[in-house]
Amino acid sequence: MIAQLTINGRLRLAAPDDFSRLHCEFAQPSEQLTEVGAWIAGAIELESVGTAWVELSWLRQQAPRPSEKWLQDLEQMIVGADRLGWISAGGQCMKAHVIWADAHRDRSTDSTQ
Repeated sequence: MIAQLTINGRLRLAAPDDFSRLHCEFAQPSEQLTEVGAWIAGAIELESVGTAWVELSWLRQQAPRPSEKWLQDLEQMIVGADRLGWISAGGQCMKAHVIWADAHRDRSTDSTQ
């Protein structure tokens, strides 16, 4: 699962049937942390440039089609994340790492210096 924020500010869940991982990909550069945080409020909370907390209620609403199996698979993913300490204390959010648009550019710049 990938919570994607497109360049035009649309938040969507890509790879919704991949229950083996969760991360966020933002089409904006990391310098826009504050703006991105405002755009995704209610679905995702940014803890830092590298860490986000994805609302489980938002994830549940992203089912690609009405399916009890999809919801069961999501719940299994949540249970696994909880075992790893990736569920918030209140049980409302799942921890995810963040990939920004400038992440690849930064790495390529660093390797040439």
